[in-house]
Amino acid sequence: MKIRIGAIGASDSLKQIQAVAQEDPRIELVVFEYEELEELDAILQENRHRVSQWIFSGPSPFHYCLDKDLISSNEGMYPPVHGMALLGTYLNVTKDFGRMVKKISLDKMDEQTVREMFSEYNLEDVQFELCPEFGFSQNGKLIEFHTTCYESGLSEVALTCHLGVHLELQKRGIPSYRIIPPKLAIRTVFRLLVGRAQNEVYGKLKMAIAGIEVIWGKEDKEKRIHSFGEQEKLLELKLELLGIAKQVNGSLVDKGESSFLIYATQGDYELLDSSGVSFVARVDEILRRLSLEYRFVIGIGFTVYDAEQHVQLGFEYVTDNPARRVVVVDEEKTISDFDSGYLPNFSEEHLPEHWKTTLMEHQYKPAIPAKLYHYMKLKDLEEITSETLTIILKNTERNSRRILNELEQLKLIEVTREESLGRPGRPRKVYRLVE
Repeated sequence: MKIRIGAIGASDSLKQIQAVAQEDPRIELVVFEYEELEELDAILQENRHRVSQWIFSGPSPFHYCLDKDLISSNEGMYPPVHGMALLGTYLNVTKDFGRMVKKISLDKMDEQTVREMFSEYNLEDVQFELCPEFGFSQNGKLIEFHTTCYESGLSEVALTCHLGVHLELQKRGIPSYRIIPPKLAIRTVFRLLVGRAQNEVYGKLKMAIAGIEVIWGKEDKEKRIHSFGEQEKLLELKLELLGIAKQVNGSLVDKGESSFLIYATQGDYELLDSSGVSFVARVDEILRRLSLEYRFVIGIGFTVYDAEQHVQLGFEYVTDNPARRVVVVDEEKTISDFDSGYLPNFSEEHLPEHWKTTLMEHQYKPAIPAKLYHYMKLKDLEEITSETLTIILKNTERNSRRILNELEQLKLIEVTREESLGRPGRPRKVYRLVE
């Protein structure tokens, strides 16, 4: 499975990042070059959900995106500039100058890292001026810092992590060298990002079993045995739950004693919730309509056995704590009240920007395109056919072909090939997303 990672940085840093990415067959790298930090707003708004993770060339673009809420902290990382990167750059300085340069100015470096590096390699005689701006500083502030240090005699050469700063200092005639994260640091970040992305995918494949148990009083229990009306309610409940089980591509099991289990994956429940009404709200509406009291537990686990055990644990808990009728028991056996916020939002708001714009321009309702898009991302599908869309939407294949044809005309999907059905008739079109 390929992990799509977005790379943001200046041209020279991106070359280094691309070289490392080519070493790992698991990575599909999507590159975005920028010059000014303000450009990142458009890049992230348009492409945030096209990739699984982001790698940034340094702290400035990363912290800028965090501060602007363009990404969350678990969506990206940047390779830190270790002492070896600084040492390698400093050795280039001494080589070009033909002597040991004892006064330098630095930006975007941790002071302890600098001191440890100089101490470890017996370079304590080197005096350095460290820029106090460490967050997402504008280039102008860094250029002014290095210029001031050079003109005041505090430094002979500037070492910067910013390409724009480096180029401007050179224009001003100030000796400048660019510090680029070493390949080792980039490899480490890629390993972490790939692991993080895989955990997210595998997390959606975890078993999630929904347990519904109707609560009967002693009198109700006797009435249920002999009452045709109560038996009819249970039959209607079972049919309704069977419909929900189909919607989540799962299976319904009648455990007897008015107890039911729906087996599916966590990702399938998440996808159902994306349509606007949560899975729990659907079940609650059914049971209220039938005037049935109930307990509701969602058990999550890496195996069917684990999930079943967690459902049982949840039922024992809600039986002892009647005030909490609906709980979730996760893979760590942590019991919590159900909160739809624990499921990621797969609504149209999380579509790529050009999808939202196109749908709005053509006044096309976004619910079905959003479901198609997020299903393909959830299941890690590269291609889709009318047969697959029929399974997603629970409609006819003819209707699915019409929908795919409309989305193709909107240029949101495109035909990659056609496949023979092995019977008379037109071949089936195979589509992929246009991102």
